[in-house]
Amino acid sequence: MGATPRVRTVTGLLADGVVHSPGAELLRFGDDSWTYEQADASSSRLAHRLIEGDGVAPGDRVAIMLPNVAWWPLTWFAVLKTGAVVVPVNSAYRAADLAFVLRDSGAKVIVTDAEHLPLVRDVISRDDALTGIRILDVADAADTDFPATAPDIAITPNTLANLQYTSGTTGFPKACMLTHDYWTRIAWGCAAAAGLGDDDVLLTAQPFSYMDPQWNTVLALTAGAPLVVLPRFSASGFMADVRRHRVTFCYVLGSMPTLLFKQPPGADDRDNHLRAVFCSAIPAALHARLEDRWGAPWRELYGMTESGIDLISPLDDAAAVGSGGIGRPVPTKQVRIVDADGAEIPAGTPGELTVSGAPMMLGYWNRPEETARTLRNGWLHTGDLAVADDRGEIRLVGRIKDMVRRGGENVASAEVEAALETDDRVVGAAVVAEPDEMLGEEVKAFVQLAAGGTGDRAMAEAIIARVAERLARFKVPRYVEFVADFPRTPSERVSKPALKARAAEVPGTTFDLRDRTPARRCASPDTAQSDAAGEHVLVDMIRDTAVITLRRPAKLNALTVEMRLRLAALIRDYGTGERARGIVITGTGRAFSAGEDLGVPPTTFAEMRETFKTFHDVTRAVIETKVPVIAAINGIAVGGASEITLCCDARLGTPQTEFFQPENARGLTISNASSVLLPRIVRTHAMRIVLGSERIGAEEALRLGLIDQIVEPDSLLERAIDLVRAWTPEGGNTALHLALLRPSSEEIERAFALEDTAADASWNSGAFTAGIKGFWNAKKPAAATGENE
Repeated sequence: MGATPRVRTVTGLLADGVVHSPGAELLRFGDDSWTYEQADASSSRLAHRLIEGDGVAPGDRVAIMLPNVAWWPLTWFAVLKTGAVVVPVNSAYRAADLAFVLRDSGAKVIVTDAEHLPLVRDVISRDDALTGIRILDVADAADTDFPATAPDIAITPNTLANLQYTSGTTGFPKACMLTHDYWTRIAWGCAAAAGLGDDDVLLTAQPFSYMDPQWNTVLALTAGAPLVVLPRFSASGFMADVRRHRVTFCYVLGSMPTLLFKQPPGADDRDNHLRAVFCSAIPAALHARLEDRWGAPWRELYGMTESGIDLISPLDDAAAVGSGGIGRPVPTKQVRIVDADGAEIPAGTPGELTVSGAPMMLGYWNRPEETARTLRNGWLHTGDLAVADDRGEIRLVGRIKDMVRRGGENVASAEVEAALETDDRVVGAAVVAEPDEMLGEEVKAFVQLAAGGTGDRAMAEAIIARVAERLARFKVPRYVEFVADFPRTPSERVSKPALKARAAEVPGTTFDLRDRTPARRCASPDTAQSDAAGEHVLVDMIRDTAVITLRRPAKLNALTVEMRLRLAALIRDYGTGERARGIVITGTGRAFSAGEDLGVPPTTFAEMRETFKTFHDVTRAVIETKVPVIAAINGIAVGGASEITLCCDARLGTPQTEFFQPENARGLTISNASSVLLPRIVRTHAMRIVLGSERIGAEEALRLGLIDQIVEPDSLLERAIDLVRAWTPEGGNTALHLALLRPSSEEIERAFALEDTAADASWNSGAFTAGIKGFWNAKKPAAATGENE
């Protein structure tokens, strides 16, 4: 299929189907079916009725307020045949919403049913601006006195077809002006991507007032395949309908995949004819499981009301499964990721996704300023935050305005929601900002539990603990409120304004999971120690790189035994090459790390040996990895922490970087194989660094070779990640070269044995304890505070 549709008007497609296959099925509503010929004749009669009975002329606006019944698409066809413009109205609207759409669109006629007639009449009678709008009961639409052939009105690809209102999640909705060309291009591109033909059966379950059933209808016209329309989406009944109607293709979006997957598995799950499923926002963690369960490829489709379909993942792109990617541009579209000034930004940097090409809305109805803000120099600014990798694969990371600003950190709600929804106990989640006096905003999660879930504190703590394993600490929700359901927009997205308004009006139980202060090591049970380590050693995935951060700035990131155990475990976990291309280790605040936490020193020989063992284990973990390990040394690196950086394959520093190994001056012993690593790096300078306990600043460290490069603090992490990616090209032999370039495990183990012997002697002679006492006496004289004891 070429880039341009063969027939470029919706009415032309219907007429073409009548010529080529008049008796073929076009629409199926339950057990009722409409052929091309029947749909064409019925819609033509209604078109004449609108012209002759209601005075509808080309360019007039006609509103449709109906549920998912056959007369919705038939009325759509009829209005388009008159040359008028369709205004879809959500059948769930109440008075205020309906009045706004009728006023804003300037509708001349509204087509509705008996259920909605009282509301429509009441709204029109109460508003002088709406006086004169004609009301047509759809029960009168099947008037056989009018001709069954289309009116003689010229319709072109550029004829305005719809005023399609957006979901309005940030205020009153805006109407996108959509042409016939818009609809036919969407269908043409999707039919090509999915390889659809007249042997397929399509299915839709969204409200017809939303755009998906409409483009699905045009897709049916394009492919010559029937469209099955369900009254509404039902997670429990959806797959049964897929089997009953022998559906081969469908499109789902939003929470639908998660809701479907969380239905109890059945022996008949694979007993279906599905050939392909297109979806917007497939949960990455569920992607492969969705395909395996129902036996069909699920592929991502990205688009907006303003632009139709922009990107699609090809059916043969198995690498897309679980990647979180949103597809590749369709042949008639181009995409760019830009900064706030509209300049294109490099791969790996989040920015706004922008789109150009066809189809595209003409603009927002009666909103030239909004149009100018959104469409700039031919590019649609989507408001979506996205990031591209070196291969051009694009992932969404949130909405520009859907962020929580927590203490200077930006938290993308979508990222936290995705982490919450990987939990089998969670059906859906919505993350919002909660005002906070200290941090400005805190992270709050509204959570809908699966059937049987108990919405108590224990459940909240269990769910958030799992999230804490996946996300940086500042992204983990402090507040959790369980809800039975979510208010949703017509496009099945959670309406967060409505959710927050509901919570304010009828407050539920909100659990405050404020962090507990980590207990001191000498008084803590194992679980509390583990929690403290989990809080102080965090991992983030950034551009396929595991960034491990020591986050205990009040203590200069001093390392407890538990922190070292977690650090080694994370290095091993992400060092296999299966989850990350490389590892970056860094710190927060003004220190990389102060090394051993001398606030909780060993008090027994066994504890002293455990201290050395855990430092040794960090070194082993680094040396054993199959990926590059880079130290991003943001500040001072003291003692054992300085030695950890020496284990890494490269060290990047800032002007504030400083190395300090004070052990010898304190009567202590090095504990992480500096005896091997330092001489390899700085040769003869190792003696003065270890025995002289000199402080080595950034410039001196660069001259000696302790660090490879000095960069500004705000670029440190980015430069370290760039280095990881440069060292791990596709098809490269990075793991092999690392094994050749690093010190051997035999060298390291010999050094460990010597250090253990020295440590034993230091402990038995009393030098170890004296060194620690000397440190505290110099730092806080006993006469002043008494704290040293």
